[in-house]
Amino acid sequence: MKKIFKEYYQFTKQEFQQLWKDCLFVFDTNTLLNMYRYSRATVNVYFDVLNELKKKKQLWIPYQVGYEFYENRINVISEYEKSYDEILSTIEKAKSDIEAKYKDHPFLDLCKIKEMMNSGLSGVKRKIIQAKKDHPKWLEKDEVLEKLNQIFEGNVGNNYEEQELNKIKKEGKERYEMKIPPGFKDDKKPEDKKYGDLILWYQIIDKAKESKKPIVLISGDIKEDWLLEKDGKKIMPLPQLKKEISVKAGVDFHIYTADRFLELYKTGEKEIDHRTIQEVRKIRELEERKMMMMRRIEIMERERELVPSGKYLMEYIHLIKILEDLMMKTSESEILPRHKEELYHLFRRIKELGNRIAHGEIDRMSLDRFYRDTKEMSFILNKIIRSEEIRPELSMSFREYIDRLEYLNQRFRMHM
Repeated sequence: MKKIFKEYYQFTKQEFQQLWKDCLFVFDTNTLLNMYRYSRATVNVYFDVLNELKKKKQLWIPYQVGYEFYENRINVISEYEKSYDEILSTIEKAKSDIEAKYKDHPFLDLCKIKEMMNSGLSGVKRKIIQAKKDHPKWLEKDEVLEKLNQIFEGNVGNNYEEQELNKIKKEGKERYEMKIPPGFKDDKKPEDKKYGDLILWYQIIDKAKESKKPIVLISGDIKEDWLLEKDGKKIMPLPQLKKEISVKAGVDFHIYTADRFLELYKTGEKEIDHRTIQEVRKIRELEERKMMMMRRIEIMERERELVPSGKYLMEYIHLIKILEDLMMKTSESEILPRHKEELYHLFRRIKELGNRIAHGEIDRMSLDRFYRDTKEMSFILNKIIRSEEIRPELSMSFREYIDRLEYLNQRFRMHM
């Protein structure tokens, strides 16, 4: 049975050893882009490994990988350059929030605390500003790009002609409808981006046919339409992929994450330092989380019947924060405990629903409940204004808040 259904079996230890000896190591786009995310020490180790593979004639990338690398390179560089300003902005916002929210705190000397914060954070801000100055100016002189060009010179596949690309896209439409990997998870992407993984896969198969060598793909973004997972554990490439490349090219196929590849790689008999592996793993996990979040956002944008309601979520969250601040300014005598308890109960429910919607867990029932809870909040606030003796300025604040909430609810309801 194993010979007939070998795509469902893991390689033995001896088979893995032979695989590493005979294969071509193929690197995907994210493994190359991550060279801008690693520390320079880790990049140097990685480049040493790539150079060794080049000398052994075991290194190659498809044309699609090179194309996607150049398409995304500037964005990745800019992402890290902007991060310093974002960190500084976060620090300033935290200070402002504390001052605004707790300026009337009866048991804190906010002036003293502000003085201590400014003193303590000044050194932190100086370090961040200096780090920004020291950050590599890759848009001016890019030694990472120069090194990658040198390493992959003569080791990049050819592009397809337009006619061949159109044929692949036509096949891709049929494959995605039947959930045939890889790439079907990108089916909802724009037309010019949805077939990238499939084009890459076909280029890998073509290289395997030509070289007659097994393929080991090193990936920084392994989606579920590439890899078989169970209980969060990555097991092996999907059997459909192993079978397809075996049938079409007569070779074996395997996938490693970049950190697992380095963990198993040896320079002679010397293993790679565990700190390098940990950094590569950390970056890979961070990028996977970011990709998951982006896919959730894409899902929200695609669900037309839900998104028009979902787009008001941040406005609701902002209003809820305003109400929390208002509640902190009220005394126990101004609002009855039962009314305060009702409002805080609604706070918790609305926040929970808001978090679920923000993470892409959207359904009609959740949106209906979100709407009902915010309507109930307006009702309770009106009841407080009508039935209790509260300060005129607080009553006015509540009234303004109710008007904003009602206006937002009307727009929300129109698009549900």
